[in-house]
Amino acid sequence: MDIGVTIDLERRFRLLNQIHGKAGEQACKLVYFQEFSESLEATIRENELRELPKKAIKQLVEDTNPMFVNLLIV
Repeated sequence: MDIGVTIDLERRFRLLNQIHGKAGEQACKLVYFQEFSESLEATIRENELRELPKKAIKQLVEDTNPMFVNLLIV
């Protein structure tokens, strides 16, 4: 599980797949994201999410994307 802030979601997704995947495989899926107009808001939310237990994060994802569908395919 990776929680972070980026201004380029597709680039971050490609990078994570390069780092964690084997050649030609997608190792990561984007199952949840939030958009913010200010980077400070995004950073505050990132810190809130990092403090949550994994069970609470999983529930947050399930509430918005119950099938854990990949929301970004690059």
